[in-house]
Amino acid sequence: MRPERQRALIERYLGFRNGEWTDVAPASMRNPASAYVDPERFEREMKLLFRERPVPVGLSCECKEPGSYMTARLGGVPIAIVRQSDGTLRGFFNACRHRGAPVLSGDGAGLRAMVCPYHAWSYRLDGTLLGRPQDWGFDDVAQSECNLRPIAVAEQYGLIYAQPSENASISIDSLLEGMQTEIAEYDLAGYTHFETRTREWNFNWKLVIDTFTENYHIPALHRRSIAPYYDDRHSIWDTYGLHQRTVNFRRSIDKELAEKAPQDRRLLPHTTIEYFLLPNALLTHQLDHVELWRVTPITVDRCLVSTSLYAPEPPLTDNVKRHWKKNLDMLLQVTETEDFPMMLNIQAGLASGAVKEVIYGKIEPALSFYHKSLNQLLAQSGEA
Repeated sequence: MRPERQRALIERYLGFRNGEWTDVAPASMRNPASAYVDPERFEREMKLLFRERPVPVGLSCECKEPGSYMTARLGGVPIAIVRQSDGTLRGFFNACRHRGAPVLSGDGAGLRAMVCPYHAWSYRLDGTLLGRPQDWGFDDVAQSECNLRPIAVAEQYGLIYAQPSENASISIDSLLEGMQTEIAEYDLAGYTHFETRTREWNFNWKLVIDTFTENYHIPALHRRSIAPYYDDRHSIWDTYGLHQRTVNFRRSIDKELAEKAPQDRRLLPHTTIEYFLLPNALLTHQLDHVELWRVTPITVDRCLVSTSLYAPEPPLTDNVKRHWKKNLDMLLQVTETEDFPMMLNIQAGLASGAVKEVIYGKIEPALSFYHKSLNQLLAQSGEA
């Protein structure tokens, strides 16, 4: 992030500390509990938000060299993305044209061909059919009809988006609605993917994003872990169309403010900066690294959470590797023992009918804005 932008954000923060309240929403929002427990709404979300819109699937550095690849499920649809020899990305429905088995799993590198594990049909990296064992048995099916079906993929600013459609066109500039100017300043393509960890949870996928949208819960839920290190009252909030960014401050900024002249102050080492990428991802700059949280909905009350850590430089020594592992360990220690267990309890309470609606307060502006954005997308389709 440019030093000028960092200084401007610090000035806004000082305004809060000098008597102004944190950025707030114009009013509280009431959201029906059905947003988290209604199977019919869930199916509409899967269709509109994950199949009929582009979805962020990762960072460029996860799929950096020719032959590297990643897989995902978008609205239940299996997809694969492969780096080509010319440096571009191509995406496919991750389903063999013979019987529909996935041709790739997980992520990896060094791919020279895609081979279906069921009957060994093989495909080039561009998705064209390479070979069919006992090809004579399919001589009445043209090989040109057996290429992997393509999907839409776009890459810019170190971000990768995909949509499970053969005919879609993706413009990341249009999607981010101005946020890309700030994201570009991080030079995400220059980062190194350190590790991704995934875990399945029995609650609605939106609760994952909810827990990152506000600091209001920190003093109570995190009183024994991170609460002493955060200023939970003052957070900067900006919107970019349907997207948003929050800047949350660590108490270490007090030393920066006390010891440095205004023109020398830096924001990044003292903040957690969160970019909410609709519908299901959170890009975070924290201290000295970048994280990406991705949520894959499975059912209305089940989801897969993927947490990735990216380092600014390749970790070449054991000490550096231990440093990044410790960072990821600490991050998941908090979310997986404090945040997400609470989400399990919330899901159970909402599903029981104990409350008919939830309330997002004015002091939780990013929370209400996130749900208003999702509701707006659903309404635009006539399916809210």
